[in-house]
Amino acid sequence: MPQRVVVIGVGNQLRGDDAAGLAAVAQLRTRKLAESITIAMHEGEAIALHELWDGADALVLVDTVSSGAAPGTVHRIDASGAALPAALQRGSSHAIGVADAIELARVLGTLPRRVIVYGIEGAGFELGAALSDDVAAALDELIDALRDEALALRVSTA
Repeated sequence: MPQRVVVIGVGNQLRGDDAAGLAAVAQLRTRKLAESITIAMHEGEAIALHELWDGADALVLVDTVSSGAAPGTVHRIDASGAALPAALQRGSSHAIGVADAIELARVLGTLPRRVIVYGIEGAGFELGAALSDDVAAALDELIDALRDEALALRVSTA
C-alpha cells in the first residue's frame, strides 16, 4: 500500500528569497505525482504545520535557510530521528520556527515517521524583493529533488 506523503513549502511571498520554498512547491504542483502525495504551501505560523502533516507517513518540507553557504545551495537533512543542525535553522518572524515545530511534534508523538527537510540557501530577504538570481537558478534542481524524494518515500518509509 502506498505511503501518504506530504510535501510542504514554507515561506513568505513578500520577502525575496524567503519565498523559495513556496515557489518550489507551486511548480511541483504542475507535475504529475501520485494521489498519495499531498502538496501544500504554508506562509503562516509554523505551529500550524502540524495540521498539514497530520496523518502522513512521511513529510518533505522545504524552506529557505541562511547558513553561510553560497546562495542557491540546496541542503538535504533527514530529520526523522534528530533535530535540524543549528547552522540551518533560520530565524523566523513568528514566535516559533520550522525547526521548533518539528521538535514539538517529535515530543508530542505527532511527527511523521520520515521527515526530510530541504533548505535552499537564500541571499536576500528584503520586503518586496523578488527571488535572487542564484536562488531562482537553483529551483529546477530543488523541484526535481522534491519530486524524487516524495516518490521514493511513497513506496518506502523504512
